[in-house]
Amino acid sequence: MQQPGDGANHAKRIELAVSGKFDGMEIDSAVRTSWSRCLGSYLLDPLQVKKPQVVERRELESRREALGAVMQIARIEMLNLARQMQNSECGIMLTDADGVILCYVGDPAFTTVARRSGFREGAVWSERELGTNGMGTCLMTQRPIKIDRVDHFLLQNTQLTCSAAPIFDGRGNAIAALDISGCSSAAQSHTLVLVDLAAQNIENRALLAVCRQYHVMRFHPHAEFVSTIGEGVIAFDESGAIAGVNRSALSLLGHRDHDALIGRNVDTVFDIGVCGLQHWSSNGVFRPEVIVTRSGHLQVFATVQSPVRHPARTAASRTTATDAHGAPTDALDALRSGDAGVDANIQIARRVLDRDISVLLLGETGSGKGHFAKALHASSRRADKPFVSVNCAAIPELLIESELFGYRPGAFTGAARQGHCGRILQANGGTLFLDEIGDMRLSLQARLLTVIEDREVLPLGASKPVPVDIRIVSATHRVPGDMIADGLFREDLYYRLNGVTLTMPALRDRSDVAAVIRRIVQMEAGPERRVQVDDRLIQRLLTLDWPGNIRQLRNTLRTMLALSEGDALGLEDLDQTAMLGLGPHARSHDTATAPPPVTVTAADVGREQEDILASAECDALKRTLEACRWNVSVAAVRLHVSRKTMYRMMHRHGLVRRSAGDPTMHESDLTRGVPG
Repeated sequence: MQQPGDGANHAKRIELAVSGKFDGMEIDSAVRTSWSRCLGSYLLDPLQVKKPQVVERRELESRREALGAVMQIARIEMLNLARQMQNSECGIMLTDADGVILCYVGDPAFTTVARRSGFREGAVWSERELGTNGMGTCLMTQRPIKIDRVDHFLLQNTQLTCSAAPIFDGRGNAIAALDISGCSSAAQSHTLVLVDLAAQNIENRALLAVCRQYHVMRFHPHAEFVSTIGEGVIAFDESGAIAGVNRSALSLLGHRDHDALIGRNVDTVFDIGVCGLQHWSSNGVFRPEVIVTRSGHLQVFATVQSPVRHPARTAASRTTATDAHGAPTDALDALRSGDAGVDANIQIARRVLDRDISVLLLGETGSGKGHFAKALHASSRRADKPFVSVNCAAIPELLIESELFGYRPGAFTGAARQGHCGRILQANGGTLFLDEIGDMRLSLQARLLTVIEDREVLPLGASKPVPVDIRIVSATHRVPGDMIADGLFREDLYYRLNGVTLTMPALRDRSDVAAVIRRIVQMEAGPERRVQVDDRLIQRLLTLDWPGNIRQLRNTLRTMLALSEGDALGLEDLDQTAMLGLGPHARSHDTATAPPPVTVTAADVGREQEDILASAECDALKRTLEACRWNVSVAAVRLHVSRKTMYRMMHRHGLVRRSAGDPTMHESDLTRGVPG
């Protein structure tokens, strides 16, 4: 075996392994791939001597604060690990997602080596900076890994043995890494298992801490293992939408990644209605109860904890921003960015904020109707109560009645044994947002009118109505007057829904687009990343029509951020991604900022643009479907469209799943159409 310090042999070994010619001892594929990145992407030299970069104290504190509950929980877990590893001459480190060491706990006997190796708080141990190493390579691979001595890329680190495991948040993002490093020539084989268990314990406890405002289900096939490290944890909101899960939940339910559960309704996973689970939590039932998965293949014991509500925080929760003078503002004021139309809507909405007056939002698709409805709820006295959103166009026609009004056990064939309370009852005390109300069929409009008039709902199969206290906000991109004239919408329901009617201005008609762009970029980048937007890019974006409005702009900027390697967005980033989001109506409003003319015909330009758009949309659609393992419902949620729209897009591009071995085929191969 090669000994640490043998520089020529170390460099030669890496070169041969990366080129595929090394025929000596077996090298882990993750290590070989990491070496390849070090040579090809980072341009590192295995024999160079590098001191780790160290961030400034202020930045270090900022990074610690960004981890929130994880930081406090990890410190306790690291001290427990240190007691278990006593006299082992090693150091225990926690890094953030960028490989910056945020916390260090070490054996005093390891202090000298730790200082010489660069193990200190604030040091950057990313793979890009210091080559293959436990912390950096763990974050790159997002799996537990052991980097043993000569597995390190840099010769200077080959005296170390590092075992590291990633720490994930409830949505599957690797937010930190836990590492144990030492100089023992006979590293203990259980160290990697120990650090991985500690990492899972940290993320489990952190998930419970950050999801206190959600209902939290804790479950396991054996009742005695509920509330242990092996339990599954699922956090869901008042409507039943899953907001966070831990790795044990994925493993127990047979899923590989978080995307398989995030966004789904909990009653599609377990054979029990959302109201039944909420009943457990509201009654303080802490003894594990038996439930089965929807497939019936797994029986588990589960408890459900109700959200922690702090009355003292209710008013504070409405404060989401400050104005130019530092005065607190609520969620509605946070929408202000200088456009007169938006400001007028906010002013009118504020006058009816806590009155029993329905609000109807009109505007093109993607113009922010849903976002405005949420802000209206968050600024009202109902802010600590449920906000339940129903997309009337997305729910299948046969299911919308049971989804809205609920049903009693045995109300119809296929009904859940526990029944279903329905979205209206889920919103009791809070706000019911009826999106795309114009697509609701007339018979349901009559029942909805009864709910609004009588303030009670009659579930399917029930003989007695249930009183409800809800604020109704509805939205549509259609023109209500035209629908009424065509007999598609009840006039009496319209008059009950439009107590106040607000029209959301199209993005192209707003005067605050530049401010909206900067706000979206910062929101999508997150608090840990500060992204500068070049003024030339903003000017170019201002020349476009944005037929998809804010939703289209957000998706375009999100893609640009994902593909950008730095902390700045410029025109070159638009060249790579903008066509994914810009429709065929894109045009220039400002000839001074438009590109210089080219000597082609208008027909040529139109054909070329249509081809580019079609190809880009097809590629983006295919990538999303593959990422969601061809689950159309999950893909629709990720793309913010309805399932019906997803099927239309798939049909337009000839995309359909054929078999596990050949997941796609094009329109020329189709023998049956995709549902539209």
